[in-house]
Amino acid sequence: MSKINLSLIAALVVIPTGFGAFKMPTEMGLAITAIALALAFANLDKFSRFKGGGFEAELKSAVEKTYAALEELKDLALSLSAPIVDELAISGRMLQYIPLQHKLDRVEKISSVLRDLGASDGEINDACSTIIQRVKVDHIKSVLQCLKSENETKIDVLEGIDNQNIDNWDKSSLEKFISDHALKKNEEVDEWIQDLDYFIHAKKLRREDQWQS
Repeated sequence: MSKINLSLIAALVVIPTGFGAFKMPTEMGLAITAIALALAFANLDKFSRFKGGGFEAELKSAVEKTYAALEELKDLALSLSAPIVDELAISGRMLQYIPLQHKLDRVEKISSVLRDLGASDGEINDACSTIIQRVKVDHIKSVLQCLKSENETKIDVLEGIDNQNIDNWDKSSLEKFISDHALKKNEEVDEWIQDLDYFIHAKKLRREDQWQS
């Protein structure tokens, strides 16, 4: 047994006994509690529950949970700080941008940390919805733009689509729209539709080279 443990145990016996002899029950109780705490902190790595003078604390468990929570909060802080540093790095520089996939990777890291902290999928989706929805709609607009170049005689149909709600469109919605209006497709239209479907499910870009920021 270590010297500090022997000293604390001796103090736990002698000091309260002294206070008891002088009929000082309050001081005796405080001494027991204080020494019990000191003994507890000196042996955090050896126990999960300690009792002394009516004091009960699961100190080791609490400390471990605290350290784990601090580690998770540190991860979140780092995840949130990284995009800020990215923006600062290119701020004021002409013709420089952060690649879109890099931004999406940052979002995925933040999502992962939030999940570890106990956030639900719904809460995470709400937190990240702005950029995810923006990129999804950009995919849909890319499909429509390719359709315009392939269907010049039906440009009025495609121009009118801008006034419709396309936020919730997916691969099936686009294919139905194309079929309903007998629109012609080319290879690039099919590629963009595949890109959209991939992004909706993976939250990643299928063809990174088609995007800037």
